[in-house]
Amino acid sequence: MNPKKIEPFFYIGPALITLFIILVYPLGYSFWLSFHNWTLITFREGVDFVALKNYYNVISNIDFIHSLLVTFLFMFAAILFEFIFGMGIALLLNLEFKGRNFFRTVILLPMMVTNVVIGLTWRLLLNYEYGLVNKLIKFLGFNAIPWLSKTALAMSSVIIVDIWNTSSFVALLLLAGLQTLSKDLYESAKIDGSSKFQSFMYITLPLLKSSILVALLWRIIDTFRIFDVPYLLTAGGPSRATEMISLYVYRYGFQNFNLSYASASSYLMVIIMLIFSAFLFRIFRKDY
Repeated sequence: MNPKKIEPFFYIGPALITLFIILVYPLGYSFWLSFHNWTLITFREGVDFVALKNYYNVISNIDFIHSLLVTFLFMFAAILFEFIFGMGIALLLNLEFKGRNFFRTVILLPMMVTNVVIGLTWRLLLNYEYGLVNKLIKFLGFNAIPWLSKTALAMSSVIIVDIWNTSSFVALLLLAGLQTLSKDLYESAKIDGSSKFQSFMYITLPLLKSSILVALLWRIIDTFRIFDVPYLLTAGGPSRATEMISLYVYRYGFQNFNLSYASASSYLMVIIMLIFSAFLFRIFRKDY
């Protein structure tokens, strides 16, 4: 065998081994666990094969359905407003004005902060007694608001924080798409008597569809699996009002130590995400 032919494997070998250890093996082992019974109490006695029992238990568990509905509520509400604000910011930053590059940099600041810092910071800001937000509300003469301890407000607070955190990312993706659109199209439409709203509806949106689909796909995946910010803000409370599917899996896997059940829940998350992704990609292929 020619040594030069196998030489590249020596260079990429360490990377492949590392990926296998930290990615492939844990995924494979968790998939194996989802078909077995592994709990902290019984694992020393053996890990029994239970086939699809864990998946059936997950699907039939009312807590899982509740967490799934909470996740969908958070996902659709957050993405809706992130898209609206992101589109507005992208359209503004696409205009020619002085200081445009400065504002393009400023909107990226939330993306540069880690989610742990964001969660802890907003938890302090929304604190009922000492938070800056309630201090300002009291200064204006109103009563303090229990942002994170009231059921309805807790979900709204988590959504607001996520909108603040990632609207700039959506704006960045949409702005990149806007930069590729030819100005000649808008000039021709203006000559034909088209208004700005008509140009937006019949030129900008259709031509920006690929960027919109990429942004939506990325945000759907990211919001569906979000964990750190909701955990730091509410830890799933109050009364499990903000317990999304990722927090549900964490509760069973790392608090109840039922890793087989948690593994089955995780792979059901993957299946749901694949369905969403396939649906969006089908729309993408239909138009292009």
